[in-house]
Amino acid sequence: MNLAWTAVRIAQTLTSEDVVFLADDEQQAEALAEAVRALLPDRLILFLPSSDALPGDAAPASPANAGRRVAALRALRQAQQSDKRAPLAVILSGEAAARRYPPPGAFDAAPPGLSVGDAIDLSTFAAQLEALGYFADDRIDEPGEMAVRGEVIDIFPADAGLPARIEIAEGRITAIRAYDPVTQRSVAEVEMLEIGRAAEPEIADPVPILSHLPPAVLALSDKAEKRRQRFVQLASDTAALAKSAIDAIDDDAWAAAQRGWRIEAFGDPPQDVPNFAERRGPMPAFVRFAQPLLGEGRALVLAGSARDLRFLRPRIAKRLKVEFGELDGFAAVTSLAAGAAGSIELPVDAGFVDVSHVVVAAADLLGSRAVTGDAPTLATDPLRAVEEIRLGDVVVHEDHGVAQVAGLEPVPAGGGGPGEMIALEFAGGARRLVAVDAAGRIWRYGAGADAVTFDRLDGASWEKRRGVIDAAIGESAAALTELSAARAKLEAPVLDPDPAAYERFANGFAFNETADQARAIHAVRADLASGKPMDRLVVGDVGYGKTEVALRAAALAALAGWQVAIAAPTTVLVRQHLESFRRRFETSGIEVAGLSRLSSAAEKKAVKAGVADGTIGIVVGTGAIMAKDVRYAKLGLVVIDEEQRFGAADKARLRGGGETHLLALSATPIPRTLQMALIGLQQMSTIATPPARRQPIRTSLDQYDDARIRTALLREKGRGGQSFVVVPRVEDMAPGAEKLRRVAPDLKLVEAHGKMPAADIDAAMVGFAAGDGDILLATNIIEAGLDVPRANTMIVWRADRFGLAQLHQLRGRVGRGNRRGQVLLLTQAQDAIGERTLKRLRTLAAFDRLGAGFEISAQDLDMRGGGDLLGETQAGHMKLIGTDLYQHLLSQALRRARGEAVEYWTPELNIGVSGMLPPDWIPEMDTRLSLYVRLARLEAEAGLDAFEEELVDRFGPLPPEAEALLLQARIRTAARALEIARIDAGDAAIALTPRAGFSADATAAGLTLKGDRLLLGEMTQVETRAARVLALLEALAD
Repeated sequence: MNLAWTAVRIAQTLTSEDVVFLADDEQQAEALAEAVRALLPDRLILFLPSSDALPGDAAPASPANAGRRVAALRALRQAQQSDKRAPLAVILSGEAAARRYPPPGAFDAAPPGLSVGDAIDLSTFAAQLEALGYFADDRIDEPGEMAVRGEVIDIFPADAGLPARIEIAEGRITAIRAYDPVTQRSVAEVEMLEIGRAAEPEIADPVPILSHLPPAVLALSDKAEKRRQRFVQLASDTAALAKSAIDAIDDDAWAAAQRGWRIEAFGDPPQDVPNFAERRGPMPAFVRFAQPLLGEGRALVLAGSARDLRFLRPRIAKRLKVEFGELDGFAAVTSLAAGAAGSIELPVDAGFVDVSHVVVAAADLLGSRAVTGDAPTLATDPLRAVEEIRLGDVVVHEDHGVAQVAGLEPVPAGGGGPGEMIALEFAGGARRLVAVDAAGRIWRYGAGADAVTFDRLDGASWEKRRGVIDAAIGESAAALTELSAARAKLEAPVLDPDPAAYERFANGFAFNETADQARAIHAVRADLASGKPMDRLVVGDVGYGKTEVALRAAALAALAGWQVAIAAPTTVLVRQHLESFRRRFETSGIEVAGLSRLSSAAEKKAVKAGVADGTIGIVVGTGAIMAKDVRYAKLGLVVIDEEQRFGAADKARLRGGGETHLLALSATPIPRTLQMALIGLQQMSTIATPPARRQPIRTSLDQYDDARIRTALLREKGRGGQSFVVVPRVEDMAPGAEKLRRVAPDLKLVEAHGKMPAADIDAAMVGFAAGDGDILLATNIIEAGLDVPRANTMIVWRADRFGLAQLHQLRGRVGRGNRRGQVLLLTQAQDAIGERTLKRLRTLAAFDRLGAGFEISAQDLDMRGGGDLLGETQAGHMKLIGTDLYQHLLSQALRRARGEAVEYWTPELNIGVSGMLPPDWIPEMDTRLSLYVRLARLEAEAGLDAFEEELVDRFGPLPPEAEALLLQARIRTAARALEIARIDAGDAAIALTPRAGFSADATAAGLTLKGDRLLLGEMTQVETRAARVLALLEALAD
């Protein structure tokens, strides 16, 4: 479907009547709605998503999905109730058209609306939110969540892109702000907030979507009707299995609903615009194409993003001798005079030609460099360490060792006011209270209490252990600094091919790049052209498009005349990559070959000869591609897929000489690789944005049940998909096969496990990927990279016997198309499973949103440690002191090794003032704990300013206790900068004890030297003492 042409046809129809348009799929429907909105910004153009709950699924649709659906139907109902409304459009997929909907009257009730200045009763409002399907949580970062904290309400409206923070004073709303769920910081002021439902209304008398509009025009894309029929069949089969009512509008009801509607097919445009980006000279080719068409009286319309229009307008205007006007919508496009030119911000990826217009998309000229309407991503950072410390966490105190957080304990109000201290519990139940201003010496350990041995408060074991680790870290830092310096001196080939040839290759990608994918490709392209050896890790969740990054890197190298070696851990993955690379490079003139244990002796000989003489440009294989007898004519790039499956020695061998560019790909990188990236020793790109068509995988944990397995397998078969059933051991295969033949005898079963001959494994798995079989019963050999687009269901038997990263990799095998995947983690009775194992499974079920792979890697780094960064071991000193402290000590040691002055010390304050974060201001103890730790680690004034802004932003105006806490922090920061070790302040004087590095002019600030202290003889009141001390320090600094 040509998006621009279809958008124009819908806009034409909307001049006189409503349109309901059925697209092939959700992605196409949403993109089309966005394009029509750009043409008709003053019209109601609704995208109605399909529910992400499957027919017969006990779990409801996700709050975000339900919220968007309800918002669209509510807007449609409001429009229908308007006396004089303009024609509108509803755009949805064929599957969404098959869904059952509440009748229009169910959307009469207006959602709660809040405006600045409104009166509000917190308890009534919270109850209202619960009735709308919202859940209370401590930290609000997902649609459908809410939190009430004193005079601040955080809520993520189910139909909104960002959560909102509502501030209240004296029973009235004083401010509403949208905020970033990752940073928790405000991004925009909001005058009015509508809170849509997070759950759909109950359906008593369901109706088709066409019942929500009077009859008008119903238009369909090529595949929409087939998709609708397929969904109805799936719902029918599921209902028959469960002996329940069909959860869809069947064919008879749909036919009845269409009575009175005019059915249209908008078809294809009269003429497509060529993809000029693939030509050697895109702009001259475009000019040759457009000039005669303009000469025949057609108008020229340039469509694209604001950025691309700014770039292209002057270049086209100069060559075609035209002046561009700015078009603000469809009416301006249609009124454009013959031979004239105009530009419009319109997110389309290809143009067309009709009798009166030449519409050219920026993507026609710029190819993959064009912006085609990807939504801007938030300032999320998957690499940001999860530093929050919570009640019950195992932590390491720098001076006392491993303990457990027992909570926050109040300090009785003294002369300086109330306060809190952090209670740590050591071996034998011994407790130590740590002042909140010393919280920076507490670090997360990263493992559960049952996996560690706590230190004794009165013992010397921690001191000895810390001494050994400090020495080892110092040695590692020196070696790593030396390695980094040596790498910086290396040179590598500059891989920068002909731009037109690269564009032709890039245009073979069938989807729009996500923002993160585009950034990763850009970074790789810059690395390869830099003349320095690339060493980049691309971390992206399973199915997020890492392979496309590898394909682009391979194209940049091969089209520049250099060879590429691509290593994968399994023969199945090698075969799939081989097919992908051959398909994409088939028109490029570059030969792609494979090399693995399944290659025959003759094939191996031919491939090795081709690699040696340079006729083979790209070789895909297992570790065999770096065997001693494989000699490359001109190797420029090595790509390692599933990096975490290769050992350090394997990777060193694959890398070969340091002059070769290296690109590693992983969804869950091994702890050492992750550690190297976190401390800046390896370049890293993260792909945290899911493909537009990808939906989160629904993950559930349950006990084995025949009926549930049968329902899941047959429902998947009914929607035209395939299923995986995974067992932990080869010994489980036979009983597993017996159970599956009993519960689903009509489904074709395929088996694969590690003890089968290699050729049989490959035949089974590749055949299954090609559609041969309904169920693949396998061990975890399917974990690495098997791509089966039609597989949407996975059942993991005895999930307690798999590791966290293993389960995440397995889960990534399903839901890789545009259908939502589901994973059932089945166990024996849960009371027979160890607490740590159960926690691991619940972690996976909790991380069921898109992009959870990095967080799971961080959990794995916590559990396993980062290993020896220079050698082969995957465990080491990190296990002894925990991930966070190890990382902190290593980064300090690296700075020392580079010659920087590093000394961590905290000034001692005795000024009769204390502060705290009051529980009635921030009720959650975990939040206060984490904030105390963050505050204690801040070392600069700018950081304190930002921290104070964040507190006010998140929790409202600072109470006096919080102001006192921040004032202490500012005094400590100023004293550290001035090299003042201690400050004592009383009723009659202020005394400063300077360190050796103190150099300020004490006399100018009114201080006199007495012994080793500087004195200011001045009467101070306790209420103003801290402010006076800070003013004194500021005077010294000046």
